Amino acid sequence: MGSAEEPKLITTTIHSYDLGQLRALWKSQLMGVGMMGVMHIYFKYTNPLLVQSILPLKGAFEGNLAKVYLLGYPAVGDLKRPWKAQGGMMGMGGGEPKADKKSVEAAERAGSGGVKEE
Repeated sequence: MGSAEEPKLITTTIHSYDLGQLRALWKSQLMGVGMMGVMHIYFKYTNPLLVQSILPLKGAFEGNLAKVYLLGYPAVGDLKRPWKAQGGMMGMGGGEPKADKKSVEAAERAGSGGVKEE
């Protein structure tokens, strides 16, 4: 069910990686607010409004960005970048980025040698 192509090597800085993660988190939060707005305005469904107002804050403070930047945890162990992808709906998360030496060397040989995304 996945793609048959090899993953390409992406070379980036910590700052740009963290900004990408922040953008993804922001889009996710806006999607939840939008869905809740539709449910409330169009379907007159008011029960989960309180829960939906608390969950984004809980998720934000449990996220890796908050742990590193707000709580001051060192970026080692589970907080070492690239971070593992969080499970999506019903635990169906995407593939996690591979950063072990063997995978990086294989991607360097197969790809264009670390294309920097901008």
